[in-house]
Amino acid sequence: MRKLFILCAFLLQYLLLPAYPQQATTATIEPNLKYGKPSKEELSLTSYAPDTTATAIYLFHQGQSDFIYHDGFQLTTEHWVRIKILKPQGVSYADVSVPYYSPTDKDEGQERASDIEGCSYNMENGKCIKTPMKRESISFERINNLYKMLKFSLPAVKEGTVIEYHYKLYSDYFSHIDNWMMQEELPMLYNQYKITIPHVFVYNIELRGKDYIQVKQRDSSIHATERDGSGAGGVSKDFTVSAQETTFISRNLPAIRQDESYCWCPEDYKVQVSFDLQGTQFTPNEYKPYSQKWEDVDHQLLKPENTQFGKYLSLTNPFRPETKQAYNSEMNFEEKIICAFQVLKKKMAWNGRYQLYSKELEKVIKKGSGSNADLNFILISILKDFGLEAYPVAMSRRSSGILPYNFPSLQKLNTFIVAVYDISKQKYVFLDSSMAVPALNILPLDLAVNKARILSLKEKEDKKWVNVMALSDNKSFMKIDARIEGNQVKGHRSTVLYGQEAIEYQTNEKHKQDSLVSNPKNNVSQKEKLTFTNLKVKKQENDYALIEEEFDFVLQADRTNDHLYINPMLFPQLKNNPFIQTERVLPIEFPYPYKFTMLSTLTLPDGYEVEELPQSQTIRSEGDGLQCKYMIQKQGNTILLNYVFHLKGYIFLSEQYKQLQELWTKVIEKNNALIVLKKI
Repeated sequence: MRKLFILCAFLLQYLLLPAYPQQATTATIEPNLKYGKPSKEELSLTSYAPDTTATAIYLFHQGQSDFIYHDGFQLTTEHWVRIKILKPQGVSYADVSVPYYSPTDKDEGQERASDIEGCSYNMENGKCIKTPMKRESISFERINNLYKMLKFSLPAVKEGTVIEYHYKLYSDYFSHIDNWMMQEELPMLYNQYKITIPHVFVYNIELRGKDYIQVKQRDSSIHATERDGSGAGGVSKDFTVSAQETTFISRNLPAIRQDESYCWCPEDYKVQVSFDLQGTQFTPNEYKPYSQKWEDVDHQLLKPENTQFGKYLSLTNPFRPETKQAYNSEMNFEEKIICAFQVLKKKMAWNGRYQLYSKELEKVIKKGSGSNADLNFILISILKDFGLEAYPVAMSRRSSGILPYNFPSLQKLNTFIVAVYDISKQKYVFLDSSMAVPALNILPLDLAVNKARILSLKEKEDKKWVNVMALSDNKSFMKIDARIEGNQVKGHRSTVLYGQEAIEYQTNEKHKQDSLVSNPKNNVSQKEKLTFTNLKVKKQENDYALIEEEFDFVLQADRTNDHLYINPMLFPQLKNNPFIQTERVLPIEFPYPYKFTMLSTLTLPDGYEVEELPQSQTIRSEGDGLQCKYMIQKQGNTILLNYVFHLKGYIFLSEQYKQLQELWTKVIEKNNALIVLKKI
């Protein structure tokens, strides 16, 4: 018999390893693990020494999943949770929301929540006062056509309260076992998860942060009941199914912040256990793979019988009249793609949702708006009418977590983009219908992942995996010619933006508000010190990844008596250090690699001499993932500055945080360095 568990020693990629503490912290207390019995020590606890910033802590989170069999398998999962509220801000953890899969409003074929209970414990006059949760505090809310939300609120919660709650989920979808999180956004003193899986199911079990998880296993069995016949003549038969019980335990894990800047998906870096069903083995010689290869996943998606995916790959272009009108036989490959995109956008609007499947696409077309999946199916049909080869490219979005491509799983895919094949160049061009402009090979950042899969039967397996994160060259070049006249610096600035830098300039509203040149109404800034005129912005007709801008400016210089103080950069690239935490658990993930180059020429006025000039300096990280060059010199009455900031890598390990923090500080110092001119 095939071994039940394949305990995976592989992690997804070295740089994307979960971020764990170098040393486990020591808890200040040992919680009483018996539900309903918080200890006096827990009740009197006022702070958590390993993390004094914590607003609350998990004293424990225990879970148990069991398969039961009554004429078919069902999965049950129970949760027992105890939390200590340490600060007033921690009171929010008394409001609990639990999403669960529920595609219908009937009891059959869905998850169901039951056995919901909770209470709070407060010390008053030396006595423990227990306040049970009332039934009216529990509610159920449908989130969408697939999920419901269980909600409840614990009563009488304030600073110092201990809360406890329990609930149980029933699921007929036993092929999907949710990841068990050993680590949360609060410090976790004790976490235990026990699961008993019958030998008829074969799962891959992956431990992220395996050094922080204790694993115990033992042989077990489950009781099963099956009914032969129906009606009054039916007979129930009892039997047992061999199984294996596995318990996972973690202690004293630090919090994983959910609002951490420069982190795409904090969930990826939690200590956790994940399960992927690989197959079933109901008899010793009858192993049936559930999804063992990515080709199997491809087949499930691409087959015409898949009414939410494969069916729509043979969709007839719903906007064929508009397509014929827009078509020009003299258009090249890129122009055809841009034209197809524009035909789509004139008829359809993106509703802000990223999805993998499309339901009732005909209704979506009539409505005129839909998800990126809806629009991408239509875009593929339009591209085919232009005579182009177009294919879906499936992925897991950045914000949804890393795709575990070593373990094929349809459930881990959550959206797709479009790949168009250029026959003459023998390569693909990528885009997505959620984009505001058809910038080829420049995707929305949430879709710019390093592993996506082209769903094309013609493509060889080793060519199906593509990195759509590094498709574009993201850079900006700034040239400044300026002169000092009296107390003013007058000059001309020209900038060229490429790749993501150009797209953000066009589509990111915050960028537009912050940029002087893209918001002429805000032409006075820096405390009335800067004004600009003669703004010109040039866009390329068929290249949305290139923007040119230029303007004239006047900057008021700082003056004290016979001294002038001028920043030779004039337009500093970096002003603030975002890395202000003393420590960091998670790695640092930048949106994308980029390069910023500035050439500045500053002509000095007559009657002044340079009293102080910033020093040239090269700043670089270990491994050269970040490099900054600040080269300045005086030639006659001119100051020449050559500044280059090059972020070559986009992921830095948590161990590199201190170094990155120090490097950023040094770069900002150079950005703010001043020339001091003294009147002769």
